[in-house]
Amino acid sequence: MSALVLFIAAIAIPVFLLYIFQVEASMVYLSLCMGYVLVRFMSPDAVSLISGFYPKETSLSMTTVKLILLLLPAVLTMVAMFHSVHGTKRIINIIPSAACGILLIALIEPQLPSNISTTMMNSNYWTQYSHFETLLIGAGSLVCLGFLWTNRKPKHSRPSKGSH
Repeated sequence: MSALVLFIAAIAIPVFLLYIFQVEASMVYLSLCMGYVLVRFMSPDAVSLISGFYPKETSLSMTTVKLILLLLPAVLTMVAMFHSVHGTKRIINIIPSAACGILLIALIEPQLPSNISTTMMNSNYWTQYSHFETLLIGAGSLVCLGFLWTNRKPKHSRPSKGSH
């Protein structure tokens, strides 16, 4: 599989899914960050726990557990926030959706099987991406924070009891 196809898929799939399911992409971005924290701190314990319950099950590798831990919070967020974006916000939501895809590339690459990871890392696209990775993820994080801060529901003031 070509590296260009992997890059396009990693960005296009989140944009497509978040647009179709009308999910607030900023929340999915934060869920991907939480998935990374789970991978970083829980994956060895999760594998030990699973192998304790299913000692003969060897097909559930560390790679599979890491991918599940990484993507599960984002998938659960998509289910919980189904149809949370309406109207013109769906179009604007494409920007943080693309940020999710860019973050997904950085987070999923170390979890992939070695042959796919090597294909990605040996490509010119990965070299270009790695030069701008910090800038892209930083900008995506700021965009998502901006969307979270501006999408708050306004407080409605109640009429006072004495004014009739």
